Amino acid sequence: MKHLLILFFLSLNLIGIGQVTVSVTPVDTLVCFRDSVKFIPVIKGSGTSALTYQWRLNGQAIVGGTDSIYSIKQVDGSYTGTYRCIVTVGGTNYTSNDAILQMRPRMYIDTLYRYNPLGCLTECKGQFKALVSGGTPFNNELGYIYEWHAGFSQDTIVFGLCPRNLPYKFTATDSLGCSIDSAYLVDYLKSPKVTFEIKPDTVIYLTNPTVQVAFPDSMRKYITNWTWNFGDSIKIPNMNPVSHTYSDTIKPDRPISIQLKFTDLNGCDTTITNVLTIKKAELDIPNVFTPNGDYVNEKFAVLLMDDDKKDFRVAYLGNELYVYDRWGKKVFNEVDYKSEDWDGGKLSDGTYFYILKLTGQYGEIVKKGSVAILRIKPD
Repeated sequence: MKHLLILFFLSLNLIGIGQVTVSVTPVDTLVCFRDSVKFIPVIKGSGTSALTYQWRLNGQAIVGGTDSIYSIKQVDGSYTGTYRCIVTVGGTNYTSNDAILQMRPRMYIDTLYRYNPLGCLTECKGQFKALVSGGTPFNNELGYIYEWHAGFSQDTIVFGLCPRNLPYKFTATDSLGCSIDSAYLVDYLKSPKVTFEIKPDTVIYLTNPTVQVAFPDSMRKYITNWTWNFGDSIKIPNMNPVSHTYSDTIKPDRPISIQLKFTDLNGCDTTITNVLTIKKAELDIPNVFTPNGDYVNEKFAVLLMDDDKKDFRVAYLGNELYVYDRWGKKVFNEVDYKSEDWDGGKLSDGTYFYILKLTGQYGEIVKKGSVAILRIKPD
Protein backbone atom coordinates (compact mmCIF):
# COMPACT_ATOMS: atom_id res chain seq x y z
CA MET A 1 0.00 0.00 0.00
CA LYS A 2 1.31 3.42 -0.93
CA HIS A 3 0.84 6.31 1.44
CA LEU A 4 1.00 9.97 0.62
CA LEU A 5 1.89 11.54 3.92
CA ILE A 6 1.83 15.27 4.37
CA LEU A 7 4.10 16.27 7.19
CA PHE A 8 3.53 19.76 8.53
CA PHE A 9 6.37 21.04 10.66
CA LEU A 10 4.83 21.95 14.05
CA SER A 11 6.57 24.30 16.39
CA LEU A 12 5.30 25.91 19.54
CA ASN A 13 8.38 28.10 19.58
CA LEU A 14 7.84 31.77 18.91
CA ILE A 15 11.22 32.72 17.52
CA GLY A 16 12.44 36.17 16.55
CA ILE A 17 10.83 39.47 15.94
CA GLY A 18 7.39 39.57 14.37
CA GLN A 19 6.10 36.46 16.12
CA VAL A 20 6.97 34.20 13.11
CA THR A 21 6.22 30.50 13.65
CA VAL A 22 7.12 27.48 11.53
CA SER A 23 5.05 24.35 12.14
CA VAL A 24 4.68 20.81 10.79
CA THR A 25 2.44 17.83 11.59
CA PRO A 26 2.42 14.93 12.26
CA VAL A 27 5.59 14.85 14.23
CA ASP A 28 6.16 11.09 14.05
CA THR A 29 5.58 9.13 10.84
CA LEU A 30 6.04 5.44 10.08
CA VAL A 31 6.02 4.33 6.40
CA CYS A 32 6.74 1.29 4.26
CA PHE A 33 9.70 0.96 1.92
CA ARG A 34 9.08 2.91 -1.31
CA ASP A 35 6.12 4.87 0.09
CA SER A 36 5.95 8.55 -0.88
CA VAL A 37 6.20 11.42 1.59
CA LYS A 38 5.68 15.16 1.18
CA PHE A 39 6.90 17.80 3.67
CA ILE A 40 4.96 21.09 3.74
CA PRO A 41 5.79 23.85 6.28
CA VAL A 42 3.16 26.20 7.64
CA ILE A 43 4.47 29.70 8.39
CA LYS A 44 2.55 32.28 10.40
CA GLY A 45 3.43 35.90 11.08
CA SER A 46 5.77 36.46 8.13
CA GLY A 47 3.64 39.14 6.54
CA THR A 48 4.68 39.94 2.98
CA SER A 49 8.36 39.28 3.56
CA ALA A 50 10.25 37.13 1.07
CA LEU A 51 10.91 33.61 2.36
CA THR A 52 13.72 31.14 1.70
CA TYR A 53 13.89 27.53 2.82
CA GLN A 54 16.54 25.01 3.77
CA TRP A 55 15.56 21.49 4.70
CA ARG A 56 17.78 19.45 7.00
CA LEU A 57 18.02 15.74 7.74
CA ASN A 58 19.74 14.71 10.98
CA GLY A 59 21.24 18.20 11.25
CA GLN A 60 22.75 18.22 7.73
CA ALA A 61 21.50 20.47 4.96
CA ILE A 62 19.78 18.48 2.20
CA VAL A 63 21.34 19.21 -1.18
CA GLY A 64 18.65 20.75 -3.39
CA GLY A 65 16.22 20.95 -0.47
CA THR A 66 15.44 24.64 -0.89
CA ASP A 67 11.84 24.58 -2.10
CA SER A 68 8.82 25.35 0.03
CA ILE A 69 7.78 21.68 -0.29
CA TYR A 70 10.19 18.78 0.05
CA SER A 71 8.94 15.53 -1.53
CA ILE A 72 10.29 12.01 -1.38
CA LYS A 73 8.91 9.82 -4.16
CA GLN A 74 10.12 6.51 -2.73
CA VAL A 75 11.36 6.18 0.83
CA ASP A 76 14.30 3.92 1.57
CA GLY A 77 16.61 3.65 4.58
CA SER A 78 18.65 6.71 3.55
CA TYR A 79 15.64 9.00 4.08
CA THR A 80 14.84 8.01 7.68
CA GLY A 81 15.73 10.31 10.57
CA THR A 82 14.92 13.75 11.96
CA TYR A 83 13.75 16.51 9.63
CA ARG A 84 13.75 20.26 10.22
CA CYS A 85 13.02 23.25 8.05
CA ILE A 86 15.00 26.50 8.35
CA VAL A 87 12.91 29.42 7.07
CA THR A 88 14.58 32.77 6.51
CA VAL A 89 12.30 35.79 6.88
CA GLY A 90 13.74 39.28 6.39
CA GLY A 91 17.26 38.03 7.05
CA THR A 92 16.29 36.14 10.23
CA ASN A 93 16.31 32.33 10.43
CA TYR A 94 13.45 30.45 12.07
CA THR A 95 13.79 26.74 12.84
CA SER A 96 10.93 24.29 13.07
CA ASN A 97 10.61 21.52 15.58
CA ASP A 98 11.72 17.94 14.84
CA ALA A 99 9.68 15.54 12.72
CA ILE A 100 10.72 11.90 12.86
CA LEU A 101 10.42 9.72 9.75
CA GLN A 102 10.75 5.97 10.32
CA MET A 103 10.44 3.02 7.95
CA ARG A 104 8.97 -0.37 8.68
CA PRO A 105 11.23 -3.40 8.14
CA ARG A 106 12.06 -3.66 4.46
CA MET A 107 10.94 -6.65 2.39
CA TYR A 108 13.13 -8.42 -0.17
CA ILE A 109 12.44 -10.67 -3.14
CA ASP A 110 15.37 -13.04 -2.76
CA THR A 111 14.61 -15.00 -5.94
CA LEU A 112 12.03 -14.93 -8.72
CA TYR A 113 12.74 -17.57 -11.31
CA ARG A 114 11.28 -19.91 -13.91
CA TYR A 115 11.61 -23.52 -12.86
CA ASN A 116 10.23 -25.43 -15.85
CA PRO A 117 11.56 -26.04 -19.38
CA LEU A 118 10.62 -23.47 -22.01
CA GLY A 119 7.50 -24.18 -24.03
CA CYS A 120 6.26 -23.06 -27.43
CA LEU A 121 4.86 -19.61 -28.07
CA THR A 122 1.32 -20.96 -28.22
CA GLU A 123 1.62 -22.94 -24.97
CA CYS A 124 0.67 -21.50 -21.59
CA LYS A 125 3.02 -23.63 -19.54
CA GLY A 126 5.14 -20.99 -17.82
CA GLN A 127 5.84 -21.74 -14.13
CA PHE A 128 7.49 -19.29 -11.73
CA LYS A 129 8.54 -19.44 -8.12
CA ALA A 130 9.40 -16.63 -5.69
CA LEU A 131 11.17 -16.50 -2.33
CA VAL A 132 10.53 -13.46 -0.11
CA SER A 133 12.12 -12.32 3.14
CA GLY A 134 12.10 -9.32 5.48
CA GLY A 135 9.19 -7.12 6.44
CA THR A 136 6.80 -8.33 9.12
CA PRO A 137 5.54 -11.77 7.98
CA PHE A 138 2.19 -13.27 8.92
CA ASN A 139 2.30 -15.94 11.58
CA ASN A 140 1.57 -18.79 9.15
CA GLU A 141 3.35 -21.13 6.81
CA LEU A 142 3.55 -18.75 3.84
CA GLY A 143 4.31 -15.61 5.82
CA TYR A 144 3.06 -13.22 3.12
CA ILE A 145 0.19 -12.61 0.70
CA TYR A 146 1.28 -13.41 -2.86
CA GLU A 147 -0.29 -11.85 -5.92
CA TRP A 148 0.72 -12.89 -9.43
CA HIS A 149 -0.26 -10.77 -12.39
CA ALA A 150 -1.86 -13.75 -14.09
CA GLY A 151 -4.23 -14.20 -11.14
CA PHE A 152 -4.32 -14.30 -7.36
CA SER A 153 -2.41 -17.07 -5.65
CA GLN A 154 -1.77 -17.78 -2.01
CA ASP A 155 1.44 -19.59 -2.83
CA THR A 156 5.02 -18.92 -3.85
CA ILE A 157 4.39 -20.74 -7.13
CA VAL A 158 2.26 -19.87 -10.17
CA PHE A 159 1.42 -22.14 -13.14
CA GLY A 160 0.03 -21.80 -16.64
CA LEU A 161 1.51 -18.46 -17.70
CA CYS A 162 1.31 -17.61 -21.40
CA PRO A 163 4.22 -16.00 -23.28
CA ARG A 164 3.71 -12.35 -24.20
CA ASN A 165 5.73 -9.23 -24.98
CA LEU A 166 4.70 -7.33 -21.85
CA PRO A 167 6.07 -8.39 -18.45
CA TYR A 168 4.01 -9.95 -15.69
CA LYS A 169 4.10 -8.52 -12.17
CA PHE A 170 4.63 -10.32 -8.86
CA THR A 171 3.70 -8.65 -5.54
CA ALA A 172 4.22 -9.83 -1.96
CA THR A 173 2.52 -8.11 1.00
CA ASP A 174 3.34 -8.53 4.70
CA SER A 175 1.10 -8.39 7.79
CA LEU A 176 1.49 -4.60 8.10
CA GLY A 177 0.34 -3.93 4.55
CA CYS A 178 3.82 -3.21 3.22
CA SER A 179 4.58 -4.73 -0.18
CA ILE A 180 7.30 -5.30 -2.72
CA ASP A 181 6.98 -6.18 -6.39
CA SER A 182 9.01 -7.24 -9.38
CA ALA A 183 8.42 -7.70 -13.11
CA TYR A 184 9.21 -10.90 -15.02
CA LEU A 185 8.84 -12.19 -18.59
CA VAL A 186 7.66 -15.61 -19.70
CA ASP A 187 10.19 -16.74 -22.29
CA TYR A 188 9.51 -19.38 -24.94
CA LEU A 189 11.27 -21.51 -27.53
CA LYS A 190 12.05 -19.34 -30.54
CA SER A 191 10.88 -20.51 -33.95
CA PRO A 192 13.16 -20.23 -36.97
CA LYS A 193 12.60 -17.12 -39.06
CA VAL A 194 10.83 -18.52 -42.11
CA THR A 195 9.48 -16.39 -44.97
CA PHE A 196 7.85 -17.31 -48.25
CA GLU A 197 7.24 -15.64 -51.60
CA ILE A 198 4.20 -15.53 -53.85
CA LYS A 199 4.93 -15.57 -57.58
CA PRO A 200 4.36 -14.00 -60.03
CA ASP A 201 3.02 -11.28 -57.71
CA THR A 202 0.79 -10.61 -54.74
CA VAL A 203 -1.77 -9.21 -57.21
CA ILE A 204 -3.05 -11.59 -59.89
CA TYR A 205 -6.09 -11.73 -62.18
CA LEU A 206 -9.13 -13.96 -62.58
CA THR A 207 -8.07 -14.74 -66.14
CA ASN A 208 -4.71 -16.09 -64.94
CA PRO A 209 -5.34 -17.10 -61.32
CA THR A 210 -2.31 -19.32 -60.73
CA VAL A 211 0.32 -18.65 -58.08
CA GLN A 212 3.42 -20.41 -56.90
CA VAL A 213 4.53 -20.24 -53.27
CA ALA A 214 7.88 -21.26 -51.83
CA PHE A 215 10.09 -20.81 -48.80
CA PRO A 216 13.92 -20.85 -49.07
CA ASP A 217 15.56 -24.29 -49.29
CA SER A 218 17.90 -23.18 -46.52
CA MET A 219 14.98 -23.39 -44.06
CA ARG A 220 14.28 -27.09 -44.73
CA LYS A 221 16.76 -28.18 -42.05
CA TYR A 222 14.74 -26.34 -39.36
CA ILE A 223 11.30 -27.67 -40.38
CA THR A 224 9.95 -31.19 -39.89
CA ASN A 225 6.66 -30.76 -41.77
CA TRP A 226 4.48 -28.01 -43.16
CA THR A 227 1.14 -27.25 -44.82
CA TRP A 228 0.15 -24.56 -47.32
CA ASN A 229 -3.34 -23.08 -46.90
CA PHE A 230 -4.44 -21.09 -49.95
CA GLY A 231 -7.47 -19.49 -48.29
CA ASP A 232 -10.04 -21.23 -50.51
CA SER A 233 -10.31 -24.54 -48.59
CA ILE A 234 -7.32 -26.01 -50.50
CA LYS A 235 -4.46 -27.24 -48.31
CA ILE A 236 -1.31 -28.88 -49.62
CA PRO A 237 1.17 -30.54 -47.22
CA ASN A 238 4.93 -30.98 -47.46
CA MET A 239 5.57 -29.62 -50.96
CA ASN A 240 7.93 -26.75 -51.76
CA PRO A 241 7.56 -24.97 -54.09
CA VAL A 242 3.92 -25.59 -54.92
CA SER A 243 1.50 -24.07 -57.45
CA HIS A 244 -2.21 -23.46 -57.07
CA THR A 245 -4.91 -22.25 -59.45
CA TYR A 246 -7.97 -20.53 -58.01
CA SER A 247 -11.41 -21.45 -59.35
CA ASP A 248 -13.58 -19.07 -61.36
CA THR A 249 -15.94 -18.78 -58.38
CA ILE A 250 -13.43 -16.72 -56.41
CA LYS A 251 -14.68 -13.20 -55.72
CA PRO A 252 -12.35 -10.46 -56.97
CA ASP A 253 -10.81 -7.63 -54.96
CA ARG A 254 -11.05 -9.45 -51.65
CA PRO A 255 -7.71 -10.07 -49.87
CA ILE A 256 -6.88 -13.77 -49.58
CA SER A 257 -4.61 -14.97 -46.79
CA ILE A 258 -2.11 -17.59 -47.91
CA GLN A 259 -0.68 -19.32 -44.86
CA LEU A 260 2.31 -21.53 -44.24
CA LYS A 261 1.95 -23.55 -41.06
CA PHE A 262 5.07 -25.46 -40.06
CA THR A 263 6.43 -27.52 -37.20
CA ASP A 264 10.03 -26.81 -36.19
CA LEU A 265 12.64 -29.10 -34.64
CA ASN A 266 11.38 -28.23 -31.13
CA GLY A 267 7.93 -29.51 -32.03
CA CYS A 268 6.45 -26.00 -31.99
CA ASP A 269 3.86 -24.95 -34.58
CA THR A 270 4.10 -21.57 -36.27
CA THR A 271 1.88 -19.95 -38.89
CA ILE A 272 3.03 -17.14 -41.18
CA THR A 273 0.79 -15.29 -43.63
CA ASN A 274 1.09 -13.35 -46.88
CA VAL A 275 -1.84 -11.57 -48.54
CA LEU A 276 -2.90 -12.15 -52.14
CA THR A 277 -5.41 -10.06 -54.12
CA ILE A 278 -7.20 -11.41 -57.20
CA LYS A 279 -8.60 -8.76 -59.54
CA LYS A 280 -10.72 -8.65 -62.67
CA ALA A 281 -8.55 -7.55 -65.60
CA GLU A 282 -9.71 -4.34 -67.29
CA LEU A 283 -7.78 -3.10 -70.34
CA ASP A 284 -7.16 0.43 -71.55
CA ILE A 285 -6.95 0.30 -75.40
CA PRO A 286 -6.53 3.59 -77.30
CA ASN A 287 -8.62 4.68 -80.28
CA VAL A 288 -5.79 6.78 -81.73
CA PHE A 289 -2.01 6.93 -81.69
CA THR A 290 0.37 9.41 -83.29
CA PRO A 291 3.64 7.96 -84.65
CA ASN A 292 5.15 11.37 -85.42
CA GLY A 293 8.46 11.25 -83.57
CA ASP A 294 7.52 13.37 -80.56
CA TYR A 295 7.82 10.34 -78.22
CA VAL A 296 4.24 10.77 -77.02
CA ASN A 297 1.59 8.16 -77.87
CA GLU A 298 3.84 6.81 -80.61
CA LYS A 299 2.64 3.20 -80.62
CA PHE A 300 -0.41 1.04 -80.09
CA ALA A 301 -0.44 0.52 -76.34
CA VAL A 302 -2.53 -2.01 -74.43
CA LEU A 303 -2.48 -1.32 -70.70
CA LEU A 304 -4.00 -2.68 -67.51
CA MET A 305 -6.29 -0.03 -66.07
CA ASP A 306 -5.38 -0.80 -62.44
CA ASP A 307 -1.61 -0.69 -63.10
CA ASP A 308 -0.38 0.84 -66.37
CA LYS A 309 3.24 0.05 -65.44
CA LYS A 310 2.58 -3.70 -65.47
CA ASP A 311 2.70 -5.80 -68.65
CA PHE A 312 -0.94 -6.59 -69.47
CA ARG A 313 0.07 -10.10 -70.57
CA VAL A 314 0.44 -11.24 -66.94
CA ALA A 315 -3.35 -11.17 -66.71
CA TYR A 316 -3.79 -13.81 -69.41
CA LEU A 317 -2.42 -17.16 -70.55
CA GLY A 318 -1.83 -15.78 -74.03
CA ASN A 319 -3.10 -13.38 -76.70
CA GLU A 320 -3.09 -12.64 -80.44
CA LEU A 321 -3.62 -9.27 -82.13
CA TYR A 322 -5.06 -8.80 -85.64
CA VAL A 323 -5.28 -5.41 -87.39
CA TYR A 324 -7.26 -4.78 -90.59
CA ASP A 325 -7.72 -1.81 -92.88
CA ARG A 326 -11.15 -0.53 -93.92
CA TRP A 327 -11.33 -3.01 -96.81
CA GLY A 328 -10.74 -5.99 -94.48
CA LYS A 329 -7.14 -6.57 -95.44
CA LYS A 330 -4.95 -7.80 -92.59
CA VAL A 331 -2.13 -5.30 -92.08
CA PHE A 332 -0.66 -6.58 -88.78
CA ASN A 333 -0.70 -9.79 -86.76
CA GLU A 334 1.24 -10.89 -83.69
CA VAL A 335 0.94 -13.81 -81.32
CA ASP A 336 1.62 -12.86 -77.69
CA TYR A 337 1.37 -9.20 -78.53
CA LYS A 338 3.38 -6.95 -76.27
CA SER A 339 2.11 -3.43 -75.66
CA GLU A 340 3.58 -0.94 -78.18
CA ASP A 341 4.97 -3.61 -80.51
CA TRP A 342 2.96 -2.05 -83.35
CA ASP A 343 3.89 1.48 -84.43
CA GLY A 344 1.80 1.60 -87.58
CA GLY A 345 4.75 0.86 -89.85
CA LYS A 346 4.38 2.45 -93.28
CA LEU A 347 0.62 2.48 -93.17
CA SER A 348 -1.08 5.69 -94.17
CA ASP A 349 -3.09 7.78 -91.77
CA GLY A 350 -6.61 6.61 -91.28
CA THR A 351 -8.83 4.30 -89.31
CA TYR A 352 -8.00 0.63 -88.77
CA PHE A 353 -9.80 -2.14 -87.00
CA TYR A 354 -8.32 -4.54 -84.45
CA ILE A 355 -9.29 -7.85 -82.90
CA LEU A 356 -7.45 -8.77 -79.70
CA LYS A 357 -8.04 -12.38 -78.69
CA LEU A 358 -7.16 -13.01 -75.04
CA THR A 359 -6.87 -16.52 -73.63
CA GLY A 360 -7.95 -16.79 -70.00
CA GLN A 361 -7.89 -19.70 -67.59
CA TYR A 362 -11.62 -20.27 -68.05
CA GLY A 363 -12.24 -19.16 -71.63
CA GLU A 364 -11.38 -16.72 -74.41
CA ILE A 365 -12.10 -13.00 -74.32
CA VAL A 366 -12.26 -11.00 -77.55
CA LYS A 367 -11.74 -7.25 -77.67
CA LYS A 368 -12.73 -5.44 -80.90
CA GLY A 369 -12.45 -1.80 -81.84
CA SER A 370 -11.05 0.82 -84.15
CA VAL A 371 -7.88 2.83 -83.88
CA ALA A 372 -6.80 5.83 -85.91
CA ILE A 373 -3.23 6.48 -87.05
CA LEU A 374 -2.67 10.21 -87.07
CA ARG A 375 0.79 11.54 -87.89
CA ILE A 376 0.46 15.10 -86.69
CA LYS A 377 3.85 16.79 -86.85
CA PRO A 378 4.95 18.54 -83.65
CA ASP A 379 5.23 22.31 -83.83
